[in-house]
Amino acid sequence: MHRSKYCIFILIIPILLTAQARDNWQKPDAIMDSAGIKQGMSIGEIGAGNGYFTFKLVDRVGPSGHIFANDIVQSKLDYINRQCKKRNIKTITTILGEENDSLFPRDSVDMIFMVYTFHHFKEPVKYLKNLRNRIKPNTPVVIVERDPERYGHEYNHFLKKAKVIELIKESDYKLEKIYTFLACDIIYVIAP
Repeated sequence: MHRSKYCIFILIIPILLTAQARDNWQKPDAIMDSAGIKQGMSIGEIGAGNGYFTFKLVDRVGPSGHIFANDIVQSKLDYINRQCKKRNIKTITTILGEENDSLFPRDSVDMIFMVYTFHHFKEPVKYLKNLRNRIKPNTPVVIVERDPERYGHEYNHFLKKAKVIELIKESDYKLEKIYTFLACDIIYVIAP
């Protein structure tokens, strides 16, 4: 199937996708490899939602690592907490953030990680600038976003690559790397 048709297909039926189907098209292991996520790391995940990546991250960082799962919707975090209790996971801390602040404990993470979250920020420049106050200098920030230019038509929900790069620069972050090997997504690695 042609790449843009594949992307359109997965946009049409997202409710039918299982975690395994999402694994097949999104390639979470390849994303975490590209980001450099390793055992023992402390990761701040912004926009954790129902924890699709949260639980993949906690498996990757292992028992010596920690995940701070952030969202602005308490019911999403409640779901993650229930799953942690059910699975006996003690290395995930949920944090109810604010619209422009993650509320991560200061200097507590080795990396910031967000998937399909950046385009939801009402003020992405302000959010990234506020994030600087929460992280250590040179902490990498990994942003995974869909690339609307690959769909074969205008899909305005996500930001075009040029717009994401512009917002990163306005936030005074450096664009370290861009990965475009995924069928529908772009991985941006930035640093303050």
